[in-house]
Amino acid sequence: MLMSSSGRTEGIRSLPIINGYYLVLGGGKIGASFTEHARKHSLPLVLVMDKDRNAPASSGTEFIKDVSTLRKLLESKLRSPLNKESSDIYFYCAGLDAVPFILSFGMPEYVVPAIPCHVAAYLVKEYLNYPDQKEQIIKEISIPPEDKDLIQFFNQFTSHFPENIIASLYPAQGIAMLSYARRGEICPDGCAGPENFCPNFRREKTKTVTNYVRDLSPYVKGWVFESYQMKPGIGAMRGTDIKQNLLEISEYVHSLYTSDGKVGDTTAAKESFFIATTCNCHGVVNLFQICSINRS
Repeated sequence: MLMSSSGRTEGIRSLPIINGYYLVLGGGKIGASFTEHARKHSLPLVLVMDKDRNAPASSGTEFIKDVSTLRKLLESKLRSPLNKESSDIYFYCAGLDAVPFILSFGMPEYVVPAIPCHVAAYLVKEYLNYPDQKEQIIKEISIPPEDKDLIQFFNQFTSHFPENIIASLYPAQGIAMLSYARRGEICPDGCAGPENFCPNFRREKTKTVTNYVRDLSPYVKGWVFESYQMKPGIGAMRGTDIKQNLLEISEYVHSLYTSDGKVGDTTAAKESFFIATTCNCHGVVNLFQICSINRS
């Protein structure tokens, strides 16, 4: 039997938000910088994940040796309010495939994406394409060069962005990279990313990248996972936003199906939605396609 859409949605809905809990995905330069920030400011609970056991962020942390130890830690730590007088920092050697298991114990107050991957898009795929589903419910758009309709749709979609924030476009993968930094420009470490003006390149910002992406909603349905600064140069997604977005996306996608598991309206705009992670200065946008549900 397939897990019903309502059952899957309720699983997300029941996740508590754990204040003082930070999940860091990636133990490299950014992850290590965040652990220093956590110690300095006594953040109650930080869990760093990386596939490399010797990643820089593992230094000075308590190593979690296996999934059983991880389970016991999360159960004990998240059972009651966290102690805000001290900072407990743990390191778990694992890839992104461990994230759904970790989140099943509770949603962190913040998730810090510190790996070269669009984490929000990954989470959406993981939560909507549950393991016992024979076919994918959603998938990232793949546009072959001969599909003129989809190419036109992608071009129309990206035409709503002003040229000065378009860093790169990848029509074949349905991806747009956005930035106020131009080609060849590198933002310095520790940049505060002001809302209206870029002090590094002396550039006015008419709107934040976040607001430009939010303005897409009249044209294509989509969800923005906004990144908030934890410290200059390091952003994080709020657990409340992740939870709310996952709920809304699940409910939206399942609302489009007819009784036979097909999408009711087959236009590209109706079958598609976008997932974006943005801040004042930068953003990545992935287009997704809604597939059929196999109800057998």
